[in-house]
Amino acid sequence: MFVKKDKHYEIEEFDRLGVKAIYGTKELGDSRELRKSISYELEMRDYLEIGEKTIIYASQTHSTNIAVIKDKVEDLYINTDGFVTDRKDVVLFTQYADCLPIYAYDRKNEVIGMCHAGWKGAFDGIQKELIGTMVEKYKSSVEDIIIGLGIGISPSNYEVGDDFFEAYNLKYGRDIAFQVFSIKDNKYHYDNVKFNKLLLLELGILEENIITSDKCTYRDEFHSYRRDREKSGRNGAFIYFK
Repeated sequence: MFVKKDKHYEIEEFDRLGVKAIYGTKELGDSRELRKSISYELEMRDYLEIGEKTIIYASQTHSTNIAVIKDKVEDLYINTDGFVTDRKDVVLFTQYADCLPIYAYDRKNEVIGMCHAGWKGAFDGIQKELIGTMVEKYKSSVEDIIIGLGIGISPSNYEVGDDFFEAYNLKYGRDIAFQVFSIKDNKYHYDNVKFNKLLLLELGILEENIITSDKCTYRDEFHSYRRDREKSGRNGAFIYFK
């Protein structure tokens, strides 16, 4: 369950297992400032209680590229939209303005992961890359992985065109398409949470291990590109060991 805590939401199931899975509200500021402002970074370190942990940054491009954080840490991971690590001294960080963060934790091998799943990344299979990387690099079993899906834009505020629907229908079939698209006022509306959940279930993630949120970034509580366009800031998502 996503629970409100001051200026952010966090997933209580992760917290009980010793992992912080956090999604910031607009009150937490524009997360893009983390790489620009030392004072903002210090404020965030204090707020998140992360001390000297290394924050891992990505240059997000709606790709399906997942970086594995082992010994060496790069200053910025170019063309990267997700991370996996078992290191206790790092904070995985990604940014959002309606797209969906996917948090993952292998509770047996103590491996965390997170990816940025906008419609393009989701369509191209970034959720599969995230889980596949955990399985390949850390010998994770899908039965041991818990997932947090959210917070992102809700279907009611995610109107898309006919070609968008047809692309999903052609690639994933009518069964998937009819579950993740609805029609309102003769327009298609897309459910990114439902789509990612269906694909994760196909990968073997247990339904009881998938936590979702009913919050919507289109609300004024969050930054939203669909609402504010170029004026929109970015909501920060973080996952790290306590």
